Amino acid sequence: MIDNYNLLPEKKEQKEKIEHIIHQLVKSVIDADTTQFHHGLLSGVAGHLLFLYNAHQWNPQWVDETLFSQKLEQLQDRLAEQSFELSNGLAGQAWVLEYLNQAEKDDYDAELLEEVDALFIESLSHDPWPGEIETVMGLSGYSPYAARRARFSDQTQLWTVIVNGLASTATRLDNGHITWSQPSNSVYRLDKEALDEPEYNIGLAHGVPGILAALLPALNIEQLKPQVSELLQGGCDWLLAHQNTNDDAFSCFGTCAQSSQHDSRLGWCYGDLTIALTLARIGHALGRPSYVERALEIALHSTKRDAESGHINDAGLCHGFAGLVTIYQLLNKIMPHPELASTAQTWLDYTLAQYDDRGIEAMYSFNGMDKCYNEDLGLLMGYSGIGLALLAALNDDTSWADCLLMA
Repeated sequence: MIDNYNLLPEKKEQKEKIEHIIHQLVKSVIDADTTQFHHGLLSGVAGHLLFLYNAHQWNPQWVDETLFSQKLEQLQDRLAEQSFELSNGLAGQAWVLEYLNQAEKDDYDAELLEEVDALFIESLSHDPWPGEIETVMGLSGYSPYAARRARFSDQTQLWTVIVNGLASTATRLDNGHITWSQPSNSVYRLDKEALDEPEYNIGLAHGVPGILAALLPALNIEQLKPQVSELLQGGCDWLLAHQNTNDDAFSCFGTCAQSSQHDSRLGWCYGDLTIALTLARIGHALGRPSYVERALEIALHSTKRDAESGHINDAGLCHGFAGLVTIYQLLNKIMPHPELASTAQTWLDYTLAQYDDRGIEAMYSFNGMDKCYNEDLGLLMGYSGIGLALLAALNDDTSWADCLLMA
């Protein structure tokens, strides 16, 4: 398996165990009464639908189509009531609707989300951009929707608004580097005491890597390509200049530039893995092999870490052990290497071992505030994301990962 650099289980008993876990997760998600749930992608009904659809593709008998349709109608009926951001709002929900729409292929409805396109173009048109710039609640979080829509329709207007907004908030340094400081009024600002000081977050969820990953699909818009290329190159050069210089550190990057000598966790939200993934994707897109080489070094450095040094407390996509299976799988796809494939397998084995020890409770989400574990159905922290990660281990389909800026 490792020689072929893939993750697909070769042992029948392992495949059956993975299917058993997924089926359990499906039953919990499909049977849940979500009439009072919010509809967001990252922790709400939209994320449930993404998982259930993919589970149905693997085994149609697992998903009651009537219940699925009821949840989908629930989502569609309340679109007009939603806020706009990726996390709980319209950007994430509309991404799911476009994902499902495109899956229909011959029955694709080109007009389904045209009103959403126009709404985003109007509401995001500010110069300079005045709000959050990160992924979860900010301007970068509209990129997955724009990129997914651009597969079947002209999204030049929306991409122009997004790119100009991010460009308007960029800090350009004399050496050609480009970066983005967390706005002083951002809820994600780590230092609440020095709001006038720049703060450069280095997490995919809330910082510079996420902005770079958000800009990447705009390279496909010909008239924006020069501007986007400059922002990506300047941003990558700045990011690499803030790599940890401590050879004994577990991680290559901290959580922000001001704490670059401190270790970050292994995960989607923060840390080396999604930084490496972003650098590699940009390196390939811009024809900059040096970025890919640095990305591989960073990714390989991370393979030495275990659950303790990676601060792994649960299974979720955001910063859990099942999520690591998918991230290493993606890294191995863009930079094929036996050690990346081996590490993906290691975390898959770890996931199955945790299930053997604790059953379905091994898939519960850890609450850092209360220091306790709870059942969570969501995409980012709970069953829906874990299920997608396990499905991807079976079918090698990570096509949904663009909603988290990983593809």
